[in-house]
Amino acid sequence: SSGINAEWPLRPGDDDNKELTVAHCNPDWEQTFSLTAEGKLIHDPSGKCAALNKNKLYSLNLVDCEEGMIFNLFNNSFIRSEIGGRTMCISPTVQTDIRQSNRFTCLNVPVALTPCHEEDSRIELIEESFFLSERKTFKDTVAPSTGSCTFKACGLNPPVKAVEMLKPLFSIRCKKVFDCVTVVTKTARRPYLVMRLAKSIRDKKGYDLRIIAYDDGPNDYPKEVWDDMKEYPFLQYMIGDSDDMGISLGRNLALKMVKTKYFLLVDDDHVFNDKSNLDKMIEILDTTDATLVGGKFEGFMKFAGALRFGNYHGREEFAIFSGHCDRNLTKWGCEQCDSTSNIFMAKTQPVLEIGGWSEELLIAEHADFFVKMKAVGNKIVYCDDIEVINQQETPEERSKNYQKLRYDMGRKNRMFRLMNARYNVNGLFWCSKYEVVEETQELKCLETKHKIGYC
Repeated sequence: SSGINAEWPLRPGDDDNKELTVAHCNPDWEQTFSLTAEGKLIHDPSGKCAALNKNKLYSLNLVDCEEGMIFNLFNNSFIRSEIGGRTMCISPTVQTDIRQSNRFTCLNVPVALTPCHEEDSRIELIEESFFLSERKTFKDTVAPSTGSCTFKACGLNPPVKAVEMLKPLFSIRCKKVFDCVTVVTKTARRPYLVMRLAKSIRDKKGYDLRIIAYDDGPNDYPKEVWDDMKEYPFLQYMIGDSDDMGISLGRNLALKMVKTKYFLLVDDDHVFNDKSNLDKMIEILDTTDATLVGGKFEGFMKFAGALRFGNYHGREEFAIFSGHCDRNLTKWGCEQCDSTSNIFMAKTQPVLEIGGWSEELLIAEHADFFVKMKAVGNKIVYCDDIEVINQQETPEERSKNYQKLRYDMGRKNRMFRLMNARYNVNGLFWCSKYEVVEETQELKCLETKHKIGYC
């Protein structure tokens, strides 16, 4: 049997009834369940089994395993049981009606047997070892003992140390961009955008760079696509087995193929312009202890900013303060921030050491990546004068498959809620207007947008 943790993890209540309720996936708690060959759903830490709650119809609690119900796992996505000739599924519910399933995974509501629902009842099975590895950043964090923010994730708030110049002895200068930098991108069935990216590098820089692009499967492109790609001999176009491997896994697979000391992350719909200053990025990485140097998209607002956990809107949340950076780096006219946009050059080895991007996040991986970078003290530099063009396809040009992968709101919200769960917070939002509290230097949000959270 394998440990079962779900997107809405089961957790016995604190009362004698041991009712199962929705809780965060918490690496500090013993939450794993196992489904035995006989179909018993065992709570591993207590050795108790799930059964119908005699005091609350359809809800579940823990009992001695002799009294436990029989369940079965269907399609690796649903835990089912038979009641009175009806097939029911374990689902998160609504607080006011446990007979109604709820896809929005409200915390602390009962987990119950409900009519099976394709979305509401779907679970995600996570091996315990993978789960603990994915939550390492949170598990290693220490909660502050003082201040206005004292829950565990607040331990990730303090800014990292200031960027420092390397001593000449430890500064190995890059003499040729081609020998130092590999471009990494994840695409989703859009090979011609990757070729457009390669052409823009050649046109604007006057040279080619190694490019490693990872695509979703299947490998069924016609011969003319591969013939066109021969125009770019340093483009390695890799295709995975899955038709939805996710941004994180694709980037990680590409990153593991990088042989140069730096890599340049771009999206497949980026195009270089006259301000795509790779030399400046290389100079900063060559001469300082910064790990990553980012830029912006032409014509877009400043996306770089600060990442903070705190008690916002009456609950524990994660906030992205767009535009706020902790220090100025006057030598280059840049700033030291917690995060930048998805155009950056980074030192390859430190990013490999944090595990790259979190592979359970198929999309909505961006903020989590920079939290992981910050947690280990990696230093982030943002330069406002470094740009690429974010030349997206029009809605008419996008394939239906890409539209679903990238813009489906149900999928996007699910991934953002999973991002929340990685740090045991109840919401995530972008703060577009803020002020710095002079006494504490904490950030106070005055105007929010794109708020995503639990109900």
